[in-house]
Amino acid sequence: MRGAVLCFSLFLAPLAISQAPIRVAGLRPRPQLTVGDTITLSATPSTVSFALIPGGVTSGSAPVSITTSWAGISLLSNLYLYASLGSSTAALSGGSPVVYNIPSSHVYGSDPSGGIVNSMTAFTGTNPANGSTASLTLYQLNTFLSLYGSHTDTLSLQIDLTSQPQLPAATYTGTLTLTAQAF
Repeated sequence: MRGAVLCFSLFLAPLAISQAPIRVAGLRPRPQLTVGDTITLSATPSTVSFALIPGGVTSGSAPVSITTSWAGISLLSNLYLYASLGSSTAALSGGSPVVYNIPSSHVYGSDPSGGIVNSMTAFTGTNPANGSTASLTLYQLNTFLSLYGSHTDTLSLQIDLTSQPQLPAATYTGTLTLTAQAF
C-alpha cells in the first residue's frame, strides 16, 4: 500500500442552477426579484494527490482554493456552494483487474477560511442541486439585497483508512464536483 497515489480531478458544474420557489404548507412565499444574475466558479489546483497510509489518515497535497463570484441584482436571494464526490459507495476507485472502492464516508473536507465546514467532516451530506449523497455544503449566503460579490473557500481534503480493509497498492481516482445553487 505504500507509495499508492491518489488523484482527484476537479470539474466545475454548470455555472448556476436556478430553482423556482416552492410553497410549503403553512408558509407564505416570499417575494423574490432577480435581474441579470451570473455566478462564476473557479478552483485551483485541478488535481490533489494523496500518499495513502494503510490504516491511517492522509492529507491532500494541497488545499483547493474555490472562488465563487456573482453579479446582478437580487432581492431576497440565497446562494449555496456544494462539493460532491462520485457516489457514497465509490468516491474513489482503483486497482486492476479487481476494482476496489473508497467510500465517501472515508473522505473528509474542511473549510477553515470561513465556510460552513470548519473541521474535517465526511462527504456524507446531500446536495439538493444534483441529488448526490456524497457531498459537503461549503458556503451559504442569504441576502436581502445583493448587487455583486465574491467569496473564496479553501477546501482541505483528507482520506481516513483507519477502518477501511487493507487496500492493494494502486492508483485510486475520483472526481470532486463543485455546484453553485442560487434561488
